[in-house]
Amino acid sequence: MTARNTRVARRASAAVGLAAAAALLAGCAEELPTPVADEPFEGPVLTMEQETAVVQDVAGVLDKAAEENDPKALRSRVGGPALEVRKSQIKVAEERGDDSLVTQIPTDLRAAIIPTTETWPRVTYTITQPTENLEVPRMVAYQQESARDSYKLWSWVQLIPGTTMPNFADPEAIGSEEVAPDDDSLAVTPADAVARYADLVAKGTDDSEHADAFELPGESQDLVKRIQADARNVREAETFDTADGRYRLAFAARDDPLTVRTSDGGAVVMGVLDGNVRIDVEEGGTIPPLTETQSALLAGEDETNELYVEYTDQVALYVPPAGSEDPIRPLGYSHVAVAAANEIPKKRNTDREESEE
Repeated sequence: MTARNTRVARRASAAVGLAAAAALLAGCAEELPTPVADEPFEGPVLTMEQETAVVQDVAGVLDKAAEENDPKALRSRVGGPALEVRKSQIKVAEERGDDSLVTQIPTDLRAAIIPTTETWPRVTYTITQPTENLEVPRMVAYQQESARDSYKLWSWVQLIPGTTMPNFADPEAIGSEEVAPDDDSLAVTPADAVARYADLVAKGTDDSEHADAFELPGESQDLVKRIQADARNVREAETFDTADGRYRLAFAARDDPLTVRTSDGGAVVMGVLDGNVRIDVEEGGTIPPLTETQSALLAGEDETNELYVEYTDQVALYVPPAGSEDPIRPLGYSHVAVAAANEIPKKRNTDREESEE
């Protein structure tokens, strides 16, 4: 029996009991024991069977939208940053005539993390098995806005190869606690952790004041290494220097990351970074798109001496409990361009809090 059915049965049982008590009191004056209210339910908000059904239902919508090249089909079961990214991927796939750059979200699960929150919005998380072509597992978040809404795919990241995931509570018996964005039981609040990571992504380990708070993977690439390597490759090109080129980038964290408690008192935080790259060279020069995705987003626009690209980056971090000497660890990320132009706009997606090199 699910938690919901259990509560319904309890309410029905209580109603029958009260009716019987009223009938007895009408017939005699014998004192009856005072009913004792049931203990409030505490435990996972979904069963594993329900979680699997959510994953399968969302996958069906993702497949249909991809097959029909129809971003509108996503809205029934995709929201948040996942909707922005998936719409961009479908647009790119249609322009290229090739869906190889569309992220696969496997339905075979390695683990599920089911919180105990009984209010809304509610979020559940899964960790997938590797894809058929042996791509790394994903961590995926599904959010339900209200009791009448379906769970929607909210965010996903590719886990960094070799990363060690923290432990969570038993998803079927106990469930894991949801953590608020401003919760102070962690080394830093979830919102601060994502904001500090955004600063590190934009400035790199040499220039960010938050670099010492993070432990980046040794051999594998996380978002910091990827962004900084991309910038370095362009800046160090001989033709770029000759053309008096400038390469600037900015990343800013969005509010209200999703956070779930780990067994050691820490938490896994899934957040979103808005980012942009701005490249320009001297008048008369031209800058071609640097990737196939950028080329598809530009859709044949004439090249100019400016290139602007916007990103919606999804990230996952492990944040230790307060008092711990352990660092914050990046667990995974998704780095996807969602817009491109051959002119740098005055209004950009990071204007609320910009970090530049």
